[in-house]
Amino acid sequence: MFGRNARPIALHASSSRFPLEARRHASFLNPLNWVKEKLVPSVREKPTKEEVDASKKQASEDGNRSVFEAAVAPTPRPAAGEKSGAPASAARYVPKKPFKPKPDSHKYSTANFKISHRKLNMLGRQIAGKPIDSAILQMQFSEKRASTRIMNMLATARDHASRYKRLNEGKLVVAEAWVSKGPKVGPMGGKRLEPKGRGRMGVQRHPNSKLTVVLKEGKTVEEKKKEDRDRRIRKIVSASLIRENTPIRNPSPTWGCLVANSLASPSHSFENTAIVRAVELGGAVVHVTTTYAIKATQSNAKVYTIALGPEEKVKTSWIDVRVKGQQTSLPTSDYKFDSKRNCHLLDVTLEKPLPLNSTLNLVVESHQTHATYPWPAEASQKDEQALKYESDLLILSPYPTTVQRTKIKALAPRIISYTTPENLEEFTLDATATKQGASVTYGPYNNLPPSANQQFIKKYQQPVVVHYYHEQPVLEVSKLSRSAEISHWGNNLNIQDDVTLHNAGPVLKGHFSRLEHQTQSFYKKPAPHSLPALTLHLPPGISNTYYYDLIGNVSTSRLRLAPSAPKGARNNKYSILELRPRYPILGGWNYSFTLGWDAPLGDSAVYDRSTGKYIVEVPVMTGIPGAVVNNAEVSVILPEGATDVTFTTPFSAISNSLTNHVTYLDSIGRPKLTFEYKNLTIIHAQNIYKPILT
Repeated sequence: MFGRNARPIALHASSSRFPLEARRHASFLNPLNWVKEKLVPSVREKPTKEEVDASKKQASEDGNRSVFEAAVAPTPRPAAGEKSGAPASAARYVPKKPFKPKPDSHKYSTANFKISHRKLNMLGRQIAGKPIDSAILQMQFSEKRASTRIMNMLATARDHASRYKRLNEGKLVVAEAWVSKGPKVGPMGGKRLEPKGRGRMGVQRHPNSKLTVVLKEGKTVEEKKKEDRDRRIRKIVSASLIRENTPIRNPSPTWGCLVANSLASPSHSFENTAIVRAVELGGAVVHVTTTYAIKATQSNAKVYTIALGPEEKVKTSWIDVRVKGQQTSLPTSDYKFDSKRNCHLLDVTLEKPLPLNSTLNLVVESHQTHATYPWPAEASQKDEQALKYESDLLILSPYPTTVQRTKIKALAPRIISYTTPENLEEFTLDATATKQGASVTYGPYNNLPPSANQQFIKKYQQPVVVHYYHEQPVLEVSKLSRSAEISHWGNNLNIQDDVTLHNAGPVLKGHFSRLEHQTQSFYKKPAPHSLPALTLHLPPGISNTYYYDLIGNVSTSRLRLAPSAPKGARNNKYSILELRPRYPILGGWNYSFTLGWDAPLGDSAVYDRSTGKYIVEVPVMTGIPGAVVNNAEVSVILPEGATDVTFTTPFSAISNSLTNHVTYLDSIGRPKLTFEYKNLTIIHAQNIYKPILT
């Protein structure tokens, strides 16, 4: 009944003589009670606090306390508002929290991505030691592929440092930046087979790296400028402001101007956090885009000033200023020459005043003409065409600039040579000029003072020349005479252009070879300095198109007409005219031709019933891709009897006049408006001229 290994118990007649072991098992006589005791959980009554204290006191007297009870209990602290003499049992002990110091740095890193550690280290050196806002700005305008990833990482690290570590966002500085090699991932450990010639194989490795930065609170840009200013002032013993008997030791040549610039200079309302200039080299026209990242140092600043050097002003034929990301141009004033600064100033009025410490990005687009010249000046029919572009190194500005950079890019990655600037150790510790592919980068140059003054220009400004190959002809229109005649009898607008085209590339050396020209045409490799054909975009819906040169009509032409746009619809189509002269136009050659057509008057004229006037729109010119018009004369002949003639021009003309034009069958003659322009590019062809007549 009790199992195989159960111990037998001897039973006696008297219960008083039960052994001790039998008494411990009181339920051995009743098996059911024994099963209940073993299976049913027993309920133990919880002792009261008085019983527990009494048992602890008895154990303490007997010397049987446990190790934990024998430990010395901490002295209880009096509660708030309670005297220290209160009984210890009534005081409540509050344990003291461990002291955690405020973090003084924040560490953050990118994930491992596909890039060489040498390439990534260049970006790390560029941002190390700079304020976080300046580092983000450096990455925003950087041309490196990984700059976007680094910029996002810096923005995230700045947010985490201010949110989780409670660091001052305005004083964060990239104290440390280092690059670590990542693991070799992939089925082959980051390697890939590269097939080579003659059945051989190579191994191409794809490295992974990551960039880690440590952000700490440091000095702001304003504090550094103030310290630098105080340091320079302390170096000056006397500046003729306070009479001192201490002699000037080792005076600098510009010690007198230093205090004048530091103390007596007028306060500026802006400062440039970054200036980035991108120059796209071409033939006769060079496109320049300059981005100004400005910051308001005074409240309600609204007028920003742009400075251009004398040579840059002469080359600039068109300029447009707008806010980055917007299409509307900002109003600008006329150029004014400041003889004291030796530069031209252009005032730009912002849409609304900027509050203090607010930022804005301005984009200045300009077209430069006659900025390149062929070098060598002569070339044979088989030779290539090389040009030289000359410009100023530094971007002038009447405001202090934190960093600026200039990037000059050619159409093809075939740059022959470029100028390396000198004497710029004060603004950069790296290479002053670098070349990569088709681009030459000058800078970045850091902490530039206001540069629109004669002292800075004389000391630091220097010309840079880029020599490059250009694979397209350099075209110029020596003279353009456009006559637009409005006929109310024929209900059409007749336009005739007399064009004198000039190839401004290297002059042809030797004689012209028709055989060489046919060979180049057969292999579709024409000489880069020859113009075999010309393509023009004409208005849609034209008719009676004619084209002839001094010899006569040229049959090698093709015209593809486009229909007129409906009333009120936007016109996005053009009629394409392809011209092929009898002979290619080589360097130094001229070609004169006449082009004309008739256009429906309804496409360019409307009647305003509210004023009772007719409004006519006449294009200023027909743009030739890549060409510059040196001199243009635009004449608009209105119908006979037109009075109260007024006009508006999209851009200012050199001169304009209103005369009387008399032809046969005219009784009193017709009004004739004449405008003269210089250095027009294809951007001017997009604008229109609007005379108003009754």
